[in-house]
Amino acid sequence: MRAPLRRISIFVFIAAIFAIAFLAAGTAFYFYSVNDRFRHNQMVVQRNILFAQNILLRIERGDTADQIAETTAKYGMKWILDKEEGKSLLMGAKLLGRQPTPSGFIDMLKKGDRIFVLINARGKLILFEDMKFKPYDPTIVWLYFGLTALIMALIFWAIWFKLRPLKYLQRCIRKFGEGELQIHCKIEGTDEIAQVSQAIDEAIGRIRTLIQSRNLFIRNIMHELKTPLTKGLLTVQMLPDGKQKERLERIFMRLDSTISEFGTIEQLSSGQFPLNIRPIVMQDLVDQAIDLAMIEKEKGTYDIKPARIEGDFKLLSIALKNLIDNAVKYSPDKTFHLIADEKALVVENHGEKLPHPLSFYIQPYTQGDEAISGLGLGLYIVDMIAKAHGFRFKYRYKEGKNRFIIEF
Repeated sequence: MRAPLRRISIFVFIAAIFAIAFLAAGTAFYFYSVNDRFRHNQMVVQRNILFAQNILLRIERGDTADQIAETTAKYGMKWILDKEEGKSLLMGAKLLGRQPTPSGFIDMLKKGDRIFVLINARGKLILFEDMKFKPYDPTIVWLYFGLTALIMALIFWAIWFKLRPLKYLQRCIRKFGEGELQIHCKIEGTDEIAQVSQAIDEAIGRIRTLIQSRNLFIRNIMHELKTPLTKGLLTVQMLPDGKQKERLERIFMRLDSTISEFGTIEQLSSGQFPLNIRPIVMQDLVDQAIDLAMIEKEKGTYDIKPARIEGDFKLLSIALKNLIDNAVKYSPDKTFHLIADEKALVVENHGEKLPHPLSFYIQPYTQGDEAISGLGLGLYIVDMIAKAHGFRFKYRYKEGKNRFIIEF
């Protein structure tokens, strides 16, 4: 039960609570009004029956008409003496109830907003009108309901107003999570929400400083590394042609490519690398990855379909290069097999099954027990590039082969 409640917005939850409370109050006041109307009618009936019993008692005792008239006035009743007037008054009247008596009966009748008491005393009919009768008025009940509803609305507004900064704080944190580092989340005030916002704003400031320091540190390192690499390449160019020169050129070019790759990955991980999505021919992507890996093309076998995909050519070639690198490094025969079509990129190599699930290896700086070299960033980079494109990175082991798959 707790999990579904946690998924409901606190604002929706509060609105639902107040809606239920409002309906409950309305229902309670409605039934109170019905009960109050019933009590009012009962009081009218009891008063009129008591009056009729008094009149019957006087008639039984043989009291004079003046005495009966005195009792009539005392109860706020009007004695209808004119028979024709009585007939016209009772024409169309609704019988509310009848109470039998030893000498006849007592009828209560209603016509419009007027109440009449008809007494049958041994065959003699006597008619009275209740002059004190007032129809039931529910105004006071619904006035109290309106006042209750107003108070509830004011409480709801006050709570909503007090919690409204949470919406701003939520948007602010979401924007920061999306990479907007210059955002500020501080809310003025002294309440708990303001204190939380100030703590979050301070944390964002510290994270912003750390990110900027890291970026500056990485860029300085890259700059410092680029300078000796450039000098090294220039020096190599002056050497006489031969295998040593070719080998040194490949080493310096690989180092230069690796530094550039780290720069790209650093930008991607910090959310500052805009994807350049465009149609990519599979063959071109494979060729670029082979060039980046700086290995002989003959080390691999290929099953490449004439397909196109949408993606960032530079990043996907880096991801494929890393998979090829891993396949060559960790394969006993130093070979790989590559499958590329419109559904996926697959790099296979012979070897033992990975001892851990893929989720273990896509963590930064993770490497297996038999890692040959590197800092364990290869598969992490592949997974990050796949996620940036909305692709899925998977691993399967079948028939003595490791299969690393980027599904489109």
